[in-house]
Amino acid sequence: MTTVESDIASPFTEEEEYARQSVRAFLDRELEPHLEKFIGDPEVDREFWRKAGRAGILGVGIPEEYGGPGGSDLFGVIVAYELGRSVGGTVVGSSITADAGATHVLMTGGSVEHKRRWAPGIMSGEITQAFAVTEPDAGSDVMAIRTRAVRDGDDYVINGSKIFISNANKADLIYVAAKTDPTQRGRGMSMFIVEGTTPGLSRRRMQTMGYPAYDLAELYFDDMRVPAENLLVGEGQAMGLMMSTFALDRLEMAARALGEAELAFELALEHVRNREVFGQKILDFQNTQFALADMKTEIEVGRSFVNDGIRKYRAGRFTMTDGAMLKVWVPEMTSRVVDRALQMFGGSGFIDEMPISRLYRGSRVHRLYAGATEIQKVTIAREL
Repeated sequence: MTTVESDIASPFTEEEEYARQSVRAFLDRELEPHLEKFIGDPEVDREFWRKAGRAGILGVGIPEEYGGPGGSDLFGVIVAYELGRSVGGTVVGSSITADAGATHVLMTGGSVEHKRRWAPGIMSGEITQAFAVTEPDAGSDVMAIRTRAVRDGDDYVINGSKIFISNANKADLIYVAAKTDPTQRGRGMSMFIVEGTTPGLSRRRMQTMGYPAYDLAELYFDDMRVPAENLLVGEGQAMGLMMSTFALDRLEMAARALGEAELAFELALEHVRNREVFGQKILDFQNTQFALADMKTEIEVGRSFVNDGIRKYRAGRFTMTDGAMLKVWVPEMTSRVVDRALQMFGGSGFIDEMPISRLYRGSRVHRLYAGATEIQKVTIAREL
């Protein structure tokens, strides 16, 4: 699948552009031809991660001193964008995009011992990760989390639950936010590394409206004992660690949504070029041409917005407000583009196995997760 043609200069370096081409080739080879195999068989996804490791597209942000390539955090944006413009992305959901943000948490907040212990498995795909913050009563307001961690000798005992956690049903390492001081809000939050085999940890996979092979789970902690050495950064220091991750996360989400808008446009354009109604191509109708013109224009505006965010991030000027504005505008644009694209398919667009149908359902999540559109607007308004 080729991207929509654009004259907008790439924000990526030559090395990053080469990495983007490698990701594209990997997805075309290991994901696109095998979509139905991912549905209902978690082992297929497990092997997909291992193949991603062999292809060198996991743990890219791990520094050279821990055996990694020492690549930019922006590699996660590349993976998100390319998965977004893949038909396979409509099936697997977040998949390997969970790697970049989680690895950022470990590399930013972990000790030297943590990094040396887990870096090799992360890069090989043998170890998968999840970032667990959201709770049933604490979604966008992360400071309201109730999961509690109490120090008991050389351990912390954790009780509570998490919900809507990507890659969590199979993750080998889970970064869990918990309150170590419930009398405080942000200053009472701490982050822990929880291994997937820890007693007291249980999981329940959640079925979603879109992305049929999406690994989304609810987590339960019942007197779960975690070694004190698995505390990241320090007690009460989770907020700063999370904020740095959230900023990157917003940029990745915008890139994913942009990729999905491009994919929807390409699918629609191919369809109207070939489908005939009343003896002429659908593309020949002025109504279709105007709709396509609007879609392409919106995509180009979205691409400029995302590219500007990438440049700001590289320069260290990307703020939470920048991320919030991207998180509002690009997914909203994608919803408009995908909806118009599906309309061009007529009744066939309503059929479950059609890529445009899967894209329509899957892309809806971008306006909801990691802070719904309305919450992002609150963030923006606070700056005014």
